[in-house]
Order: sequence, then structure tokens, then C-alpha cells
Amino acid sequence: MSGERRISYPGEALRVAQELIRVESLSGAERGVADLVQAEMEMLGYDRVTRDALGNVIGVLRGQHCGGRVLFDAHMDTVPVTEPEVWTHGPFSGEVAQGRLWGRGAADVKGSLAALVVAVGSLAGRLACGEIVVAATVGEEMIEGLALEHVLKSMYPLDAGRDAPKVIVCEPTGLRLAIGHKGRTGLVVHAQGRAAHSSRPEEGINAIYRMIEAVAAIRRLSPTQDELLGRGVTELVEIISHPYPGTSMVPSACQARFDRRLVRGETEDTVLDEMAAAVAAAAIDGVSVRYHRGRLRTYTGQEFEVDDFQPAWAQPEDSALVRAARSALRDAGLSDEVFTAPYCTNASAAAGRLGLPCLLYGADQVTDAHIVDESVSTEDLAAAWEGYRALALRLTNNDA
Repeated sequence: MSGERRISYPGEALRVAQELIRVESLSGAERGVADLVQAEMEMLGYDRVTRDALGNVIGVLRGQHCGGRVLFDAHMDTVPVTEPEVWTHGPFSGEVAQGRLWGRGAADVKGSLAALVVAVGSLAGRLACGEIVVAATVGEEMIEGLALEHVLKSMYPLDAGRDAPKVIVCEPTGLRLAIGHKGRTGLVVHAQGRAAHSSRPEEGINAIYRMIEAVAAIRRLSPTQDELLGRGVTELVEIISHPYPGTSMVPSACQARFDRRLVRGETEDTVLDEMAAAVAAAAIDGVSVRYHRGRLRTYTGQEFEVDDFQPAWAQPEDSALVRAARSALRDAGLSDEVFTAPYCTNASAAAGRLGLPCLLYGADQVTDAHIVDESVSTEDLAAAWEGYRALALRLTNNDA
């Protein structure tokens, strides 16, 4: 079928998106979706389709030796389904109704993944110059950037003398170009006390009271400001004492976790030092601060445990990449609006850690992600197909 090029590509993108939604793919359990993506790439005639040690599916189209390289990333995993009994359309139905495709992952990001795979596949055998890579990656909902960083370092090692690619990360942007976003990290504050019977609290040290002081000290920190990304955010999201339940006991320990949204210039050292200094300045004994450790076991059996730190990044609006991408979308009859995204993505690895030129682009809005009755507009899916195809063709030009 691919050889005859009789496929209705936007219709194919919708069909593939339905198939992807019908297969549950929590982080570390993406094998079924990976099988579908690989089969679709092979059917569409990608020049090379492989799967790496983490389970990422990588499809490549190559033209002549002229032109540049562009890598598109879309993750295959989703967050869990909540309250399945109240979904109007089944979370794994892939149903089309009211002009929308329904199901977990429709917006984040199986709809855009399908549009991307089919859009690039429509160029098979037609790419004059350059190289297009599509990476369908694992584990983004658990550890942003880990899988994409593995793909990039494997394909474009810094000492191999190969030109690094431009990177487009597929996320729900409302078909606008995101030129940056805040980073994200999790920090764990631990307060140590001493157990005692609650009828004689003076014999112990209540770790919760120490934690209350530590939380107050951290909340007094002034947020870091960024002229493009706005202000940083530090928010308490979890607190628990030990032992739990703790009836009749003065708690011997207490642990809290903060979610922090980062702006440019904040590093692993500066963020940790700032939090620790706030606690130290308040002269609170027995309190320490460390990074939350993110854990992922991929469906191929690879195991990772890393500090949960994803840096902020931004691409200059007047950069060659942004100008070329906007031009491509305009020429395709699509919006060329740019903005900065309020959420964190795999781009933290590509742009924030590796320093590669990077943008976000995808169907529908982030407000449609991670919710009951998640869905994506079928009109947006068709437009995303056009957008990805236009970006792929334009960004393989040497002047992009």
C-alpha cells in the first residue's frame, strides 16, 4: 500500500491514533504501543526502523547528503486512568464523537504521535535532502528527558563529528510553537526527631514541629524571576510523618516533598544550596534537603534511578530555527504564533541539558491532558499532520 501511495494520510493519522489509544501504555509498559508504531513506520516505508535498549522506537528517513537533520520526539506513555466509571467515552475506546477523538493519551500525546509518524511517512521516497528522525520514546511521564537524551547521545555522540539535529518535541501546544518552558524538580526535606510516648512528649523531639519550621523557612524564599518564563514556583505537595499511623507516639521523623518550577540560570547546585541555606538560616536542627530520586524500569528491563531535575530553556525568538519553523507553518496555511509553555517536557533534555535548538509543537491544549474524558480535536490532528510535514521539509534545509 505504501508503495502505491494511495493512503489518505490525515485519515490514516486518525486511524493510527485510535489504535494507540486502545492500548494502555503506562510508563514502563509501552510495548504494545511500540509494536504498533514500529509496524506503522515499516508499512509507510521509513528507510530504517529500529528499537533501542530502552524500548524507544526510532524511524529514519534519509535524502541525499545535502541538507540538515531534524529529530521529532513524541512519548508513548500516559498517566493512569482515574475514575473510569465517570468517563463519558471509555478511556480506551478511541471513539470519535463531537469532532473529537476520546481516550487516555489522546491529547498527551498519542494523537500527535500518530500525526507525526504518518506525516513523516508520507515523505518516504520523496525526501530530497537531509535526515528526518522520529523517536517514539518511553517513560516521559515518570522522568522527563531520560529516554530522549539516550536517543540523542546514541545517534549524535559529541565526539563523532556529526552535525547535531534540530529537535521538535510533540506536546499539546494548541498548534502554536513553544519556544521554551520552565524546568521542574522535586526536593525532599527530611526532619529527624526522637520517638517518645505521646503522654510524655518532653521525652522526645517531635519531627513534625521541626518540619513546620522548615516549611515556613522555605516559603519565605523569594521566587527567581525570568523576563521570558516568569517567576519560579516552589510548592509543598506532600508531607508524611513516621511512624504512620502514629497513635500514642511522638513522631521520630517527618518527610516533605516540594515541587519546584525552575527558570533559566537555576542549576542543580544553586537550587539545592538555596533550599539548604534557608533551613540553615532558620537554625533548625535535624533537617536536611536532597533531590527526589526518579525511578523508571522500562518494558525492556532497563532500570534507572536519577535525581529529579529538569532544567529550564528558551529558544531566541529571532533564531534561525524559530524563523524557519514559523515560515514553514505560514506557508502551510497554519498559525505561526509563538509562546512559552507552562509545563515541563522531554525538551528539558534536548535544550536544557544538551543545548540543542528545540521547539514544541502539537495538537490541542494541555488543559485537555491528564483529565477525565481526555480528548483531542480531529481537526487539530489533521492540522498537526500538515504542520509536522511542513516542519520536516523546511528544517532539513541547510539554512534552517
